[in-house]
Amino acid sequence: MTIHRRQIFPALIRSIEIRIIAVMIQKLRQLPLIIFAFVALALSGIPAFGQDDTTQVTPEMLLRAADRYLLNGFYESAVQTFRMVVDAGDSVPAEQRAAALFGLGQAALREGFFADSVNALTMFLDQYPADPRAGQARFLRGDAYMGMAMWDQATADFRGYMDARPGMLDSYALERIGDALIALNRQDEAITMYQQAADAGRSLAPQLALRERLAQLYIASTRYDDALSQYEIILSIAQNAPYRAYIDFTAAQTLLMAEDFEKGYARLTQIAGTYPDRAEAYQAMQILDNNGVPLDNLLRGRIAFNYGDYPLAIEALNAYSTERPVTTVPAEVHLLLGRAYREMENTAAALTAFQTIVDQYPTDSLFGQALLEQGRTRFAANDIPGAIEHYLAVATNFDYLAEAPEALWRAGYLYATNGQSVEARGIFERLADTFPNSTQAIDGLFLAATEAMTGGDAVAAERYYAELGVKTSGEQQAQALLQLGRLALARGDGQMAGTALQQAASAAPDSYFAARARDVINGVEPFARPSSEQFFFDDAALIADAENWLRSTFGITQEGPLWPLSPTIEQDPRLVRGRELWTVAAYDEARAEFDDLLTSFEDDPLASYQLAIYLRGLAAYQDSIVAAANVIIASGVGTVNAPAYIARMRYPVYYLDVVQDITARYGLDPLLLFSLIRHESLFDTYATAAAGERGLTQVIPSTAEYIASELGISNYQHSLLSRPYMSVEFGSFYLQEQLERFGGDVTAALSGYNAGPGRAMAWEEIAGRDHDLFLTTISINSTRMYVQRIYTFYNIYRTLYGV
Repeated sequence: MTIHRRQIFPALIRSIEIRIIAVMIQKLRQLPLIIFAFVALALSGIPAFGQDDTTQVTPEMLLRAADRYLLNGFYESAVQTFRMVVDAGDSVPAEQRAAALFGLGQAALREGFFADSVNALTMFLDQYPADPRAGQARFLRGDAYMGMAMWDQATADFRGYMDARPGMLDSYALERIGDALIALNRQDEAITMYQQAADAGRSLAPQLALRERLAQLYIASTRYDDALSQYEIILSIAQNAPYRAYIDFTAAQTLLMAEDFEKGYARLTQIAGTYPDRAEAYQAMQILDNNGVPLDNLLRGRIAFNYGDYPLAIEALNAYSTERPVTTVPAEVHLLLGRAYREMENTAAALTAFQTIVDQYPTDSLFGQALLEQGRTRFAANDIPGAIEHYLAVATNFDYLAEAPEALWRAGYLYATNGQSVEARGIFERLADTFPNSTQAIDGLFLAATEAMTGGDAVAAERYYAELGVKTSGEQQAQALLQLGRLALARGDGQMAGTALQQAASAAPDSYFAARARDVINGVEPFARPSSEQFFFDDAALIADAENWLRSTFGITQEGPLWPLSPTIEQDPRLVRGRELWTVAAYDEARAEFDDLLTSFEDDPLASYQLAIYLRGLAAYQDSIVAAANVIIASGVGTVNAPAYIARMRYPVYYLDVVQDITARYGLDPLLLFSLIRHESLFDTYATAAAGERGLTQVIPSTAEYIASELGISNYQHSLLSRPYMSVEFGSFYLQEQLERFGGDVTAALSGYNAGPGRAMAWEEIAGRDHDLFLTTISINSTRMYVQRIYTFYNIYRTLYGV
C-alpha cells in the first residue's frame, strides 16, 4: 500500500516518555510513527535501552507503544517495534523479550504475516518453554499455520494447546483440527473432531452453528441418522422461530435423502402447519404437492398468501370453500381471499370477499378487520374519497368496535396526505375526543399539530401539543413539550416556554427531544462545540463516587471495592473462554462468549458494572459499552445524571490519540466524531453492515474508493477500514468534506454523510440553516433518526467531556 503525503499519521503515542526537540516535530510528523520515534530519539540525544545514560527509552516503553500501535491498527509499526525489542538480544531482560516475541506473533498474525508469526512464536516456545503463555502461543501458531495451509503442523499445535491448557478452549481447538483434517481430505477423522468440539463447552450461537456444520458433514458421508441427531439437538435448544423453521426443513430434506419418505413427508406436513408464514412452509408445500401428498387447502391458502403466491392462494381458498357447506367456512377464508384479490388488483372481487364477512359473520372477531380492509382496498384502487367515506362510516356506525379508532385515524391521514388539512385536523380532534385512550388518538394529535404548523396556525398547534404534553409520557411527552416550549418562545411567553422545556428535558433525559430542549433553554446552538475538552480525570475519586451511588441506588451491601469481578463471574465458563479467545486473537469467537455472558447478567447492575470495567480493560469496547448501559438503564436515570465514571463508560472516547490527531488536522470537533463513531459502530472496529459499510465510521465501498483516491492511497482494499486509524481518517475526511460543502452546518453535513450530499443539498434548499426545519424537511426517516441520535450523543459527550 502506497500512502500519499496528504495522509499524516497520528502523533507519537503518549506512553513513550521521551523528550523531542519541538522545532523538529512538524517535519517528523510526516514520517511513519516508528521512524518518527527513533529519529526523535536521535535528535534528542536520548539513548535507546542498554546504553549507559540516566534517561533511556526502555523495553517497557516500547512494549507499551507496540501494544498501542496494535490497538490503533498500525500493525506494521507494532511488528517493527516488537522486533526491535527482540533484536536487542541479551540486553533486554528475558521477561520483556518473551513479551515482545509473543506480541510479535500476535501482531503478525492479525496482519496476515503468517510466516513471521510462526517464526516469532517458534522462537518464543523454543526460548521460553515454561512461560505461562506457552499454550496460548501454540494456539496462535496453529492459526498461523492454518493461514499457511500447513495442516499437520497446525493440528499438532492445537493438540499441544489442549495438552497445555486442558478444558479451556477444547471446542475451538478441536474445530480447527477438524478444519485442517477436511483440508487434508480426512473427512471421517474431521467428523470425529467436530463431534467432540460440539460436545465441548462454548456459547450457544457458535455451538448451534457448529452442530449445523457437523450435520452437513454427516449428510455428505450419507450418515443421515447422525445428521438428524444433530438437528434434533439444535431444535431442543433453539428458540428463534425462523431458525427453527430452517432447521426443521433441513431435517425433513435429510429424511428424504435417506429415502425415508413417510417420515420426511410427515415432517414437511408438520412444518407447513407450524410455520405457515415462513418460506420453508411454502417449499414444504411444493414438495408435498409434487409428490401427491394431500395438504389442507386452507393451510395451502395461508402459506401461498404469506409467500406472495396470490394466484395459488386464491385457487386453494376457493377450493376449500367449495369442499364444505357454506356455514362451516371460517371468516378467515374470505379475509385471505379478499387480500389476495386486492394484490391481484381485482378490486371488485376483493370488496365482495370482505363484504361476505360483513354480511354473514357479524359476530366474528374478523368483522371489524374486514371493514378496515374494504377501506384499504378502495385506497389501493386510488379511490381516496371512497376510502375516506368508508372509514368515516365505520367509525360512525360501528363505534363499539376496537377497529373504530383506526378507521377514524385512517380517514384523517388520507385527508392530510391529500392536502385537506382543515378536514384532517377536524377528524383528528374528533378522534381525540371520542377515543381519548387509544394509541391512534395520540398519533392523530401529533399529525394535527404538524398540519397546524404547516398551515401557519401556531395557536392550534400549541393547543394540540399542550394536550399531548398531558396525555403522553416518555419520549412522546418530551417531543410534545419541546414543541410547546418553542411555540411559547416564538410568541414571547418566556415563563411558559421555560416550564415546558424543563419538563421536556426531564421527560426522557436521553432522548433527542430532551437534548434539544436543554439547548434551547441554555441558548446553545445545535452542535455548539465547547470551548475545550477534558479527557483525563481522577478515576479513583470517580470510582468511589460511582460505587457509593451503586450502593444507594440498588441497595448493595457488599463491603470494599465493588469493581473487581465477583467469583461467580470470574469462574463463569463464558468469561474464561472469552478472555482466552481474546488473548489468542480470536475476537469474533470471544465476542460471542462475551455477548452471551452480558445477556445473562443484563438485569444485575453490579455484575454489569464489573463487566463494563473488566471488558474495557481487554479492549472489548462494544461489550463494555453495553454493560455500562445496562447499569444506567437499570437505575432509570438519564446518562448525564448517572455517575460520571459509569456514564463515560457508556459514552467513551476510545482511540483518543488517533481521533485527536486526525480531527486536529481536519479542524473537526473530536466530540462530534466520537458521537458519529458511537452511532455508526459502537466502537467495534470490525463492524460491517449490509451495504458494505466497514470500520468505526462505517464508510461504504464506493465512498471509500473515492476517499482513497483523494488521499493518494493506491492499491486500496476495503478491509483496511477495519484498522481504527484508517477508518477514523476516512470518516473524518468525508465528514469534513460535507461540512465544507454546507458551510459548517453540522445538521446538513451529517445528513450528507448518511444519505448522500445530493439529497442533503435538496433538503438545504428548502430549510436553509434552520436545524429544526431541516429535520422536518428530511424525507428519509432513517436519516432523520440518524441526525437526531448523533445530536443526542453529542450533547451527552459535551456534558461529559466539555469544559
